[in-house]
Amino acid sequence: MPEVDFTVEVCGMAGDGTIAAGGLINEAMSLGGFSVLGFDSYPAEIRGFGRCVTNSRIGSNEIVALGEHAHALISLNDEQSRSRAPFLSEHSLVFFDSNPPTYVQEEKSLLSVAPPGVIIFGIPFSDLAVSAAGSSRGRNLTALGGFAAVTGIEPDFFREVIKNKFKSKGDRVVDINLKSFDAGYEYAMGKFADRLLQLFPKSEDRAGHDKVVLSGNQAIGMAAIDAGLKLYFGYPITPATPIMEYLAKYLPEHGGRVVQMEDEISSIGAVIGSFYAGVRAMTATSGPGFALMTELITHGVMAEIPAVIIDAQRAGPSTGLPTKTEQSDLQAAVFGGPGDSARIVIAPTNVEECYYFTLKSFQLAEKYQTPVIVLTDFFLDNRVENRPLPKTTGEQVACWNIFPGESSKGRYQRYDDTPSGISPRSFPGMEGFNFTATGLEHTEKGTPDYSPENHSKMTEKRHRKIRSALNDLEKPVEFFPNDQLDVGVIGWGSTFGSVLEAVEKSRKNGFKVGALKITSIFPYHSEIIKAFMAKSKFVLIPELNYEGQLANLIAHLDLKPVERLNFVTGAPIPPSAIQNRVEELLEVRAQ
Repeated sequence: MPEVDFTVEVCGMAGDGTIAAGGLINEAMSLGGFSVLGFDSYPAEIRGFGRCVTNSRIGSNEIVALGEHAHALISLNDEQSRSRAPFLSEHSLVFFDSNPPTYVQEEKSLLSVAPPGVIIFGIPFSDLAVSAAGSSRGRNLTALGGFAAVTGIEPDFFREVIKNKFKSKGDRVVDINLKSFDAGYEYAMGKFADRLLQLFPKSEDRAGHDKVVLSGNQAIGMAAIDAGLKLYFGYPITPATPIMEYLAKYLPEHGGRVVQMEDEISSIGAVIGSFYAGVRAMTATSGPGFALMTELITHGVMAEIPAVIIDAQRAGPSTGLPTKTEQSDLQAAVFGGPGDSARIVIAPTNVEECYYFTLKSFQLAEKYQTPVIVLTDFFLDNRVENRPLPKTTGEQVACWNIFPGESSKGRYQRYDDTPSGISPRSFPGMEGFNFTATGLEHTEKGTPDYSPENHSKMTEKRHRKIRSALNDLEKPVEFFPNDQLDVGVIGWGSTFGSVLEAVEKSRKNGFKVGALKITSIFPYHSEIIKAFMAKSKFVLIPELNYEGQLANLIAHLDLKPVERLNFVTGAPIPPSAIQNRVEELLEVRAQ
C-alpha cells in the first residue's frame, strides 16, 4: 500500500466557514487513523475582513511539519484563493464554487492564475447548500463533500465529526449540516464519476478512535487543570487568549476560577500572590504583555516565590504582527528584567510537549521557588495534532514544595543558604515558621540587608538554585546519533519539526547529518550541547527570529562559528529551507 503524505488547504474570506472546514478535515482524517498536523492562518482584523487559510497535512507516518505545497485547494472565495496558487503542487486538485454567491470577474478568478497541470473540479457549493438545507451557510460543507468524494475519503468519517461538532445545537442543526455535506458528496460522485481518485486507504486498514485532535493552547489548558490549577489570572491577547477561554469553560468544573484582570501587570501580581499563599496559579500572555510583567517576574526571583507564565510568542517588537508566528522572546524570557534575575525557561516543540511541559512547570516553580516561563509561539499554540489522549500520573502532579522540618520551628530562616540554593519554604500561617518576604535584598532570615557581602552571597545562592534545576530539566535529545557529523542541526520550539524532517531527508540523500532538540532553554545542559557541537563539522541553528537568539545564547560553547538560518516572515520555517542550507554547507566542505 503506498504511503500517504497529502496536504489540503481551504481558503476563503473571514466568515466563509474556512476555519470550521479545516477543523472538520483534521477530525475526519484523524478518525481514519492518519497522522494529522493542521494550522490556521487568519487576519488580525475583526470578523468579516481578510483572508483565512487552513493547512492540513495528512500522512500514514507521523507528521512533524506543515506541508510546503498543497495537493488540494478548496476555494471558498476565488479572489482570496488566488494567493494560494503559487503553493500548489504539480497535478494538484482545485475545488471551486462554479456558481458563487457574488459574480467573480474572469481576471480575478482562481482559474486565471491556476498553474498548468492542476485538475479542476467546479461544484456549485452555494446552490447545493441552498437546495439541500435552505441556506448557503453550509456551502463549506458541500465543498467538503465534493472533496471527500473525489479523493476517496470515506464519507462516514466526515458524517461522524459533523454530528459531534453540532450535536449541542440540536438534531435539526445536525441534520441541516449533514444534508449540506451529502449534497456535495453525491453531486461529485455523479458529476465526476470518471475522474474519482482513491488517495486514501479504506477504513478497515486504519482506525483512529484512540486519538484526539488538540491544539497547543488546548493541551496547555488541559495540563493546567490536570496539574491542580486553582486560579488563572489573565488579560486577553493573541495568541494566548484561547488558553483563558478553555479554562473559563472547564476550570470551574474542577473547583478553580478564571479571573480576567485589568492588565498583565495585575495578572502576574495575582499569580505571585496566589503561589505565595500556597495555591497553584497561572497566567498566559504574549510579547507585549510579557514586557509589562517584567518587574513583578523579577520580584518573584528576588522573593523566591513561584509563578507559571506561558509566553505565547508572536511577531514583534511592540504590537508587531498579532496573528503571525515568531521565536523572538527568548532573550526577554531568559534575561528580561533588572539585575541578575535568572529564572527557569522551557520550550515545548509539539502539542504533546505543550501538555507535559505545562504539567511540569508547576512542580519546577514550587521546588525551585521561582517564576517558570513556558515559551510557545503562534504556530505551536494554534496548530493541531492528533495524539493519544494525554495521561497523567500522581507523580506528575504531586506537590514539589520543600517544607521546613520540625527541627527549625521557631528559628526558621526562609532564605537559608543551603548547598543546592533551595531553601525550605513555608506558607503564611504555618505556626512557628513565620518569615519576611521582600523584593529588597535580604538576609537568610528575610530582613533587608544592603551590604556587599550579603548581596554577593544571596545572588550566588539564587543562581546556584537555578543551576541545580538542571537535575529536573529535560536533557537535549539527539536524533540519528553518530560519532562524527558533517552537519549538526540544533532546533528548539515549533521549528524543531522542520529541523527533524529536513535532517531525515538529507540523511536519505546519503549525508551524515544529525539533529539536537533543546527544550531546556535556561538553565541549559551545556556539556551535552557542547559535545554535539564538537563532533559536528558544521553547526546550524535555524530560528524564527532575526538575531539568532538561541545561537547567541549557546554559540560560545564551541570554538567554531555557528551557522545561522533566521526567518522573520511570520510563517514557520519550511523543512526545505533547512535541508537546502544543510546541503549548501556540505557543498562548501567538499570544495
